[in-house]
Amino acid sequence: MNSIYDLFATDAKAEAEDGLVLDYGSFGRITIRRAGGANKGFARVLEAKLRPYRRQIQAGTLEEAVAERLLAEVYAETVLIGWQGIRDRDGQDIAFSHRAAVTLFTDLPELFRDVQEQAQKAANFRTAEIEESAKN
Repeated sequence: MNSIYDLFATDAKAEAEDGLVLDYGSFGRITIRRAGGANKGFARVLEAKLRPYRRQIQAGTLEEAVAERLLAEVYAETVLIGWQGIRDRDGQDIAFSHRAAVTLFTDLPELFRDVQEQAQKAANFRTAEIEESAKN
């Protein structure tokens, strides 16, 4: 590393368009954008989805299940780009769609937490990291 830019500069195209592949081995691959950063749609859709619930959020009365569902919808619409090799319990391929993604996140909350964590890590979208991954 030669400068502070190597440590903190992110790839806006990867954040908002190309994305990052999360490889879950034989269980499949999920391609995501960053939740934030150059992915401006994330904040815009999050705000729009939460607006009707603003009073409940401020009062602390929004049910956790509703909040999780709203967040899953936001991620399905603005963070997920697609997937390959994702199968249901019977081993059948699940075609990617926003609705299927929300269902998957609802059925598998630990997967959803992992996707959230990876999508929020700026390090995953740093220019130096992406260049290093491309070499490998």
